[in-house]
Parts: sequence; C-alpha cells; structure tokens
Amino acid sequence: MTYLRQRAIRWAGIAGLLGILVLGGCATKSAMVTTSGSEPSSSAMQTQAKPGPEATTQTSPYPGGSEGLKGFSKTPAEEQVTQPGPMVVAKAEQPESQAHKASEVATRPLAEIYFAFDRWALSAEGKKNLADNADLLKQHAGAKVVIEGYCDERGSREYNLVLGEKRAQETMHYLDSLGIKNPVKVISYGKERQVCTEHDESCYWKNRRAHMVVEKGK
Repeated sequence: MTYLRQRAIRWAGIAGLLGILVLGGCATKSAMVTTSGSEPSSSAMQTQAKPGPEATTQTSPYPGGSEGLKGFSKTPAEEQVTQPGPMVVAKAEQPESQAHKASEVATRPLAEIYFAFDRWALSAEGKKNLADNADLLKQHAGAKVVIEGYCDERGSREYNLVLGEKRAQETMHYLDSLGIKNPVKVISYGKERQVCTEHDESCYWKNRRAHMVVEKGK
C-alpha cells in the first residue's frame, strides 16, 4: 500500500513538471509572435495610405535617403550685377624739384654787393642787400649759389684775384650768419669781366662787387 502511494506521488510530480514546461514554452512563443508583429513590413514602410483620391505618390530625387541642401534653389534667379563707380584717388601734392626751385629763384636777380677801393669789408648797404638776398634764398633752401668776386682794373691780375676771392668769402660768411644753409661756392675773377670800361671812379665802383648767381638745375 505504501509503495502504491509513493508511485502516485512520483507520477504527480512528473505531470506537474511537464505542465510547467509546456506553459513556459507557450509563453515564449507568444512573446516572439508579439515582438515580430510590432515591426512594420518593408512594404508597409514604403507604401503610405492615400488620404484621398487626389493624393499622389512622391519619390525622393535623392537616392539613398539623403536630403538635398536646404536654402539653395536649383534654378536661382539671375543676379543683377551693377558696375561699381569709378575709384576716386586723392592725388598727393608733389614737392617741387630742386631744379624747379633753382629756376624760380634764378629769375629774380639778387642784389649786387659793392666794396670800397682795395677793401673786402661789407658796408652797411652791402649788409642790407645781403639780408634781402637771404630772405629769398631761405624760400629755396635747395638752390645752389655761386658767389663771384670782382675788382676794378687797377692793380695786378694776381692781386685782384686774391682780393676778389676775399670779397666773395666775406659775402659767404655773412650769409651763413643770417642762417643760409644753401650750398655755396665762391670764385674770383679779379679784374676780368668788367661791367663798366670807363676809366673813372663812377665806373670803377661798379666793378668792385660780389655777384651772386643761382645755378639752374638741369
């Protein structure tokens, strides 16, 4: 009797275990069916329901699913290009050339500087004339100046060459004291190149002079 009871209990346990296995397999299959059913088919993804008879099917012009650039038109309107106005360039004022300055000052004669007989010291009138000349030269600082020393016909040629140079040197030194920085060259012609050939004092004093020349630029 005891043996039969144990056997019945064993079969009941086996039956219960089989039931559990069967119920577990059904649940797994149901879950798989549910999961598979949630994914739309490829045909469903590609075909959309038509909302009405007038609806049309649009096909993307960009294969592979890539979208076109936004903000750009394939047929843009023609751009109107206007020609810019003429460029205005301010002309810088060109400085006067040294040659032009020299030519300008050369057109205005500089005053002659006269000396007493056998002297090279400047007189009051000579200093005044040099001051006037200096005012003009300061306006043309680049002009080159040549100071020529002269004497009257009396005395030897050699003596008058030295005397004429001293008169030119004295003139140059006074211009320097007035602040003249122009390039200056001195030369003596002695009793050569007389401006007056009469043999009297009224003519002699015209030859005792320092003559200033402004070299013209080439």
